[in-house]
Amino acid sequence: MKNWLKYLMLVAVASMSLQSIAQTEPDTLYFYKTWKQIMDLEPTAFIVNPIIDAYSPYEIYFITGYEEVDKSIQKDYMAVSQGDSIWLMNSEYLKTYFKGDVNGLDGFIPMFFNDKVAYLTANGPVTVKEVLFGNNADGFTTPTMSFYYIDFLNHRVKRVTHSYLSELLTDFHDLKVRYEGMKDYKKQYVIEDYFYKYIDRASNDVMHPYILDLVGY
Repeated sequence: MKNWLKYLMLVAVASMSLQSIAQTEPDTLYFYKTWKQIMDLEPTAFIVNPIIDAYSPYEIYFITGYEEVDKSIQKDYMAVSQGDSIWLMNSEYLKTYFKGDVNGLDGFIPMFFNDKVAYLTANGPVTVKEVLFGNNADGFTTPTMSFYYIDFLNHRVKRVTHSYLSELLTDFHDLKVRYEGMKDYKKQYVIEDYFYKYIDRASNDVMHPYILDLVGY
């Protein structure tokens, strides 16, 4: 099916959905195919009030009731937004164009970015101990959230562990020394704190490349 026809189908679904929910405030989702479209806030398609199927806060699917449109969402679009503040990255795009820790990612995943850095929040791995004994008060196992950094230069996505965070901080020696000097540097709350410090520092570093300079589109 031609791209323009897919676009018309998405618009048609939007129009029909809008008519059916005339008495309510519609939720509009916008779809993007390139990083330049994302940075410029120029989507190629939109849908009003699709069914949102959330397996977890970190694995989300969209259903329109039209098989061809649903397939197009899964295969043809790299990201989706609601307004300019909620962004989700398509795991199929990541598996196609990036190596690293991508195989365990599914559906659309929460994404946070600016013009220089981008990262995801997704389910982290579950240990054997957690499977056997659970990791919450009820004795059940709940996947925990992990950060996944998108490394555009090396075309890889890496889960932010203590060792990978040390690798990221190599460009900022003072942060690296402070982080590795922390008593609990392997604990998730310390990793999270210093990962955010890395994001802030990289975002304001004049030597850190822009995403569009690395991906080219």
